[in-house]
Amino acid sequence: MSSTARCFWFVFLCGATLAPVGDHFHVARGVTRYHTDFGPIWFGNSPLWFVVLVASFLAAVAVLQGLAARARGPGSSARVFLSPLWVAALYLTTSFYPWRDGGSLELLMSAAAVATWWALDRSARGLAFGVAAAVFATAFEWLLVQLGVFEYLPGSDELFGVAPWLLPLYFAASAAIGGVARRMMAPR
Repeated sequence: MSSTARCFWFVFLCGATLAPVGDHFHVARGVTRYHTDFGPIWFGNSPLWFVVLVASFLAAVAVLQGLAARARGPGSSARVFLSPLWVAALYLTTSFYPWRDGGSLELLMSAAAVATWWALDRSARGLAFGVAAAVFATAFEWLLVQLGVFEYLPGSDELFGVAPWLLPLYFAASAAIGGVARRMMAPR
């Protein structure tokens, strides 16, 4: 199996394993609610289509970053390969953070996203990938909300109907999976 295929499947499986945990707690804690009832449920309250969509997006972004990179980037291998768990912790933070007023969650998530990029990448290319992934994924979630697939509940819907912390969450995810991709796809 090629390094590109190994990277794709590793990131896909990380996304398919970790994303439904965060999504389950979003539903259970009243951050989001699904309006569709098609397809099997993967974990808790996460429909299987959500898992496939998120895992595929993350794997595609990882492979694109791995193909675009010329160097392994900063950070030890242990830090890089633990970074998906860090992003899962950030995802869970958006469910359990107790102070939602005043933008403190968004500030915390933004600081964590920049710290993730700094620890794992530090390149202009990684910054551009992170911004592009954050904007695209947040816009896609907005589209799904507009189509009535699911909704962000009051207190989490301040960015045109979606959560403002989605941008830094997707930015951090891009930095983490970009680091994984550079490690897995770097020439040996």
